[in-house]
Amino acid sequence: MSAFLDEFRNEFKRILGNEGARTTMIVAVLIYAVFYPQPYLKEVVREVPVVVVDQDHSATSRELIRRIDASDGAAVVAVAPDLPGARHALLAGRVSAIVVIPNDFEREILAGRPSPIATYGDAGYFLLYRAAVGAVGAAARSIGAEIAVHRLNAQGIETATAEAAVDPMPFTLVPLFNPQGGYATNVVPTAFVLILQQTLLMGIGILGPAPSIRQGARQRANPVVGVTARALAYVTLYLPFAVLYLVIMPTLFQLPRLGAVGDLMAVMVLFLVAVSFLGLTLSSLMPSGESVILMLIVLGLPTFFLSGVSWPEQSLPAVLSFASQCIPAIPAMNGVVRIGQMGASLADVSSELRTLAMQAGFYALTAFACHMVRGRRVHDRRRASEPTAA
Repeated sequence: MSAFLDEFRNEFKRILGNEGARTTMIVAVLIYAVFYPQPYLKEVVREVPVVVVDQDHSATSRELIRRIDASDGAAVVAVAPDLPGARHALLAGRVSAIVVIPNDFEREILAGRPSPIATYGDAGYFLLYRAAVGAVGAAARSIGAEIAVHRLNAQGIETATAEAAVDPMPFTLVPLFNPQGGYATNVVPTAFVLILQQTLLMGIGILGPAPSIRQGARQRANPVVGVTARALAYVTLYLPFAVLYLVIMPTLFQLPRLGAVGDLMAVMVLFLVAVSFLGLTLSSLMPSGESVILMLIVLGLPTFFLSGVSWPEQSLPAVLSFASQCIPAIPAMNGVVRIGQMGASLADVSSELRTLAMQAGFYALTAFACHMVRGRRVHDRRRASEPTAA
């Protein structure tokens, strides 16, 4: 027991005494907690600046402009006399979209003929483009529906009947588990889990194997005891960060959290155990801490892609879907989202818990094996290099 506690305390001393590990595992985690969510806090894109080229100058075109400006997605910041002037404003970056209302817009609509509206924008800025086009489309549809109702009224049809004929299947959209339909609610909790994984793995890689293994000395503690003590030190260090990331920061940023804190922490304990043993395995297999960091940098974006946040998990190829189950962050992300955002219980995320438990067990075995093999090899090389007595 004393050997276990010695290894546990020594690992904390190594973390605090190593500038690279201390910066990665403590300072960087705290900085990410504050600054990473900032771009997402507005949740959705609003008030995208657009310029309008009104070639009709009618009451209907002015009403269309008013409705575009009144929408949440777009704001009319200027009315240009012609398309070249509007194009100059777009290329200069003062606006994100151009709306062109054609000649005879009102007359064509009142005559029952289509009068298309042109919307131009840079689709490279997908979120801005989609918000502007959506606002213009919604405004045009509302005017078209009102004109259709008035035309039916003129034919003697009652307003209620006319509205039912124009829109026979009205619907009300109520987003479940993400009432604002925003990006922070969708992205931030999952990204927090990935940040915890990457910083923990990088920190373990920077620390490298235990000094006794690197120096080739006989270890006072059994390798299994030593590896387990080191893993427990990492879990103890990161568990408060998990509370900060998944409980405190969502509360400060007013992100929805429905599940129980205890259930979230149960998922995170298994997750941190699995990541700790994975990191200890990698630190034994890689020739240096820099190699671990380079590998994690390369794999960071693919890991986020495999999580199902940026692309539906159901659309991933079977090989990639299977590979994702080897990464602790993937089931942890799913468990955190289902508990935190959807109010699920531990029984509802039993498959994620089972996957994390299997990962923790497998990576524990690999960590034990790798540390014993590496320690024995270093010890044997050290003995072989010692001069023999005459």
